[in-house]
Amino acid sequence: FKGFENLSTHSFIYRPLVERFRKPPLLIRAHSGPTACFDGSYNSEVQYWTAKGFFVAEVNYGGSSGFGREYRERLNYKWGIVDSYDCKSLVIELLKLNLVDSDKVVIFGNSAGGLTALNSLCNKDFFKAAICKYPVIDLKDMHQNTHRFEKDYLNFLIGDYEECPENYKNRSPINKIKKTKKPILLFHGKKDSVISYKQTLKIQEKLQKNNKHSEVIFFEDEGHGFKNIDNKKKVLQKTEEFLKKVLNI
Repeated sequence: FKGFENLSTHSFIYRPLVERFRKPPLLIRAHSGPTACFDGSYNSEVQYWTAKGFFVAEVNYGGSSGFGREYRERLNYKWGIVDSYDCKSLVIELLKLNLVDSDKVVIFGNSAGGLTALNSLCNKDFFKAAICKYPVIDLKDMHQNTHRFEKDYLNFLIGDYEECPENYKNRSPINKIKKTKKPILLFHGKKDSVISYKQTLKIQEKLQKNNKHSEVIFFEDEGHGFKNIDNKKKVLQKTEEFLKKVLNI
């Protein structure tokens, strides 16, 4: 399991364990939280992809914990902007180093990382596809219906809703999906009490109309975070099938 920390971007880079491609595809991973972080510890999914010949990068974008208060506060009122910008910046850096295939860059994100991934896909040309589990899709809905523990979380990530409702609208992937023709693969559990699967259900038809490779998969018995080993295997299987189609590999 090979990795090194890029101190300039606070990201962890994992080189392919096998030479399957002339130049490897790049999988960018945006963490959840959104103020959590990647710490470089063992991750079975990262191991799986590097063993398949993919180059994987975990991005600790502005707002990530563990890099000081100033870095943490970069995300204040700018969630949906700074996070996507930092993901793009890392892709640019890796392309300059000639380490990855510029035509095969995909972004992954779970939960809050899903918002980062989908916004990055809709706003930037670097990413060819997005793959997300139980993503944040509608910030207005999150503001109105999130659980008590995170009730006021968006006040400093986006701003007070009464004062800046347009920020909630403009940074919500659900309002951008119809504008992109790029493939998207989404997974969501129907027992999710944090982000309702109905939000993902709302964009299913839009995705299928926009791109024949887009797909939405629901699990009846999963919540916010998948636990069933068979479902985890299905996620990897479906993701690999999806990558083969959209990256033509």
